[in-house]
Amino acid sequence: MPTITLIGIGCEVHVSDQDGEERFTIVGSEDSDVAAGRISADSPLGRAVLGHGVGDEVQVRAPGGVRSVRIVGVD
Repeated sequence: MPTITLIGIGCEVHVSDQDGEERFTIVGSEDSDVAAGRISADSPLGRAVLGHGVGDEVQVRAPGGVRSVRIVGVD
């Protein structure tokens, strides 16, 4: 039986949407550095993926609007 990994702080996450793919690590707000691929768990994308796993599609609600992303990997 496969292990189900739920996303939390410290996880490296791989997501895709209609604009392409991106990888990032979820960190606390004091450690965020978008240019280095570390996003805050308090950011819109961070909040959207927390507690979800591979294969889930989540809605990211940001000031620019809502977008759907699919979680394709978690390390």
